[in-house]
Amino acid sequence: MGIVALVVTLIVVLTGGAAVVFLLSDGRPLPAILAFLLSAAFSVVIAMLVPPTRVALREHDETALLITQASNVSFPIVTYAIGTPDGALIGRVRRSVWSRLGRNRWHILSANGEMHVGHAVEESLSRAMLRKIAGKYSRRYESNIRILFDGKHAGWIFRRPGPDGQVDVLDVTGDIDRRLAVGLTTLILGTEP
Repeated sequence: MGIVALVVTLIVVLTGGAAVVFLLSDGRPLPAILAFLLSAAFSVVIAMLVPPTRVALREHDETALLITQASNVSFPIVTYAIGTPDGALIGRVRRSVWSRLGRNRWHILSANGEMHVGHAVEESLSRAMLRKIAGKYSRRYESNIRILFDGKHAGWIFRRPGPDGQVDVLDVTGDIDRRLAVGLTTLILGTEP
């Protein structure tokens, strides 16, 4: 649903931009301003129609972790809260639309505020660009994601199979809360093809 909303939003923005350029070149600034305002308003309304993400991770038929979208819209910045079923917040994860341009990057924020405490980023720019250009469906071009927490290496999220063909998805080696790392892994692997 999010992809459909993004496509429709892009169509509205491009059409509105073309209308603004046409009206300005025709010497009609007032209708151009109105076209700009209408396309911006429709883009926001379309973005708000996408339901927020809510994921419950279960272990032995009991909810172990909740991931909820904290921001109302997922464009241009989306923030997720990772917490326990009893409502205790473990941390927040934020991503902007611009983080997809080079290496994909997720920012890890503290549970009690907006303080940046770490991030997860693709291992290399060359692999990230090769994956974007050559195809997202080939496992050969996958790039693994490095997790940094409190300025130190905290682990890896593996998307590329190892020599034996197995993928160990998450390897936590640092001081990051494992539940936060599992939530981050779920978000990364769940939102990226």
